Amino acid sequence: MSISPLLLITLLFGFHISAQATEDISLDRLMLLHDILPEQSLRIDNHLSQSSNTNQQEKTNVSQHQTPQIALPYRVLIDVRSNHSDGAHDFDTLIALAKKRYLDAIAFTEHDRYSIRFGIDPVPHILGYSQEHPSLYQTGIDNFFTDLKRVQQQSNITVFAGTESIPGYDWQGIPFKNLSLHNAEKHLITLGVKTPENITKLSSYTLEYGYGNKELSLVFWFVFIFGLIFILMRKKKRGIALLLAGSFIAFMTTWLMKPKVDTDQAFIESAHAQNLFVIWTHPGTKSGVRQGSMGVFLNTPPYNREVFQSHTADAFAATYGDNDNNTIAGGLWDQYMMDYLAGYIGKPIWAVAAGDYHEEGQSGEFLGNFPMDVWAKSTKEDDILAALKQGRMAAWQMGKQHDLSLNTLSLLYTNPETQKTETMFTGDTAVVSANVTLVTSLKEMDDTKLPIQLKAQWVVDGQIVGHVLLSSDMKTAQSYPLHLSTGRHVIRLQIPAQQGIRMEANPFLVQVRE
Repeated sequence: MSISPLLLITLLFGFHISAQATEDISLDRLMLLHDILPEQSLRIDNHLSQSSNTNQQEKTNVSQHQTPQIALPYRVLIDVRSNHSDGAHDFDTLIALAKKRYLDAIAFTEHDRYSIRFGIDPVPHILGYSQEHPSLYQTGIDNFFTDLKRVQQQSNITVFAGTESIPGYDWQGIPFKNLSLHNAEKHLITLGVKTPENITKLSSYTLEYGYGNKELSLVFWFVFIFGLIFILMRKKKRGIALLLAGSFIAFMTTWLMKPKVDTDQAFIESAHAQNLFVIWTHPGTKSGVRQGSMGVFLNTPPYNREVFQSHTADAFAATYGDNDNNTIAGGLWDQYMMDYLAGYIGKPIWAVAAGDYHEEGQSGEFLGNFPMDVWAKSTKEDDILAALKQGRMAAWQMGKQHDLSLNTLSLLYTNPETQKTETMFTGDTAVVSANVTLVTSLKEMDDTKLPIQLKAQWVVDGQIVGHVLLSSDMKTAQSYPLHLSTGRHVIRLQIPAQQGIRMEANPFLVQVRE
């Protein structure tokens, strides 16, 4: 068998291949089936799987594949608020909007309890005041589930539930002078909520970690207790006064010596205990530090590094209203995933889209601007959640003038044990041969819209190794042959911000053995 010059260069110089290495693969030559996605569970694009005479002369490393059945992703939208919390629209309106954006599933992630409480520690729930904002705590959890069940029975798209929660916060400073509220805009999303108990068992619902102002609390307790002692001493009730003083010392010691709780971790544990999927929202927020109402300064700085720690949530918002550097090549996400693959970290963290939707047209946002392509067995809630937990999704950001989707995203490789060609989807882990082929294609869901071209890039172990030009009217998938060195590799596709569009796909996790 003759070896092409391109393959010879690839073998000699590793996986650093220029953009000129990109080839077209006729979609009828790709077998994009996987053991986890059985044939009967996949959606089939018959138009794309028809034979194409124009590509019969193509010679690629997957040309031996038979006529395929293409696994198409489902379009899923999360991080949507309805009028059951602080959103503007009811379920019916939101579902109608979702259908216009070609969505297959939508998750209503309502605020479980959106409450800011100012009080005296360690009993702010007794000696304190709570300012309640619209949330399920106010509008009624039972009402929410009754309405949810109604639309689930009536709608032909999948509708499921979740929460957006505040794990905890604390106060610092002096009222009417320099009072500041810390971390109140650090939010976490949960998915998989099916009963009211799933919500009431979250630490955020009980405001368990909504701490009061520690300095003010200390002043209050000293003034209050020593005032009582002074009164008792004046009344010559020294025994009671001494008993009160001793109890106060014990009380203060217990309170002040109590270890500080990691409120984020406590919330994540309360959600994981119920098998909920947990997502960090807007970790690079640029609006968390600002002047609030009533003279209170809001202080929630970006918390990117907290997201990429060993004990973390299941996913993070990679595309949302603000931009951050978490997903740049070689950034925090790449470093985390490489550490995970090397065994230094016990779990992966996946990228999702979370647009924080409240009202159509508000701040230029429209429902469906932050969708995800999810490679799931079906549109059933459990299948979508299973796919999210496996990392089988790509996160999008786009304007309302586009409804783009990755028609194809896979990695083809030769199984070293069986010598058979197999397919990986995003989030999969596999032992592969040194030579692999990355395959992708783009599709505009609305055929009436003008085609668009986007420049995507392949990232391997934090390094950009090549580019591919994707067109929304393409009839062939773009292939990118790659030669990998021995070891573990994190391989992913991203579309950097361009023309108001951005995409971050979850990685393929592979190992090449000697």
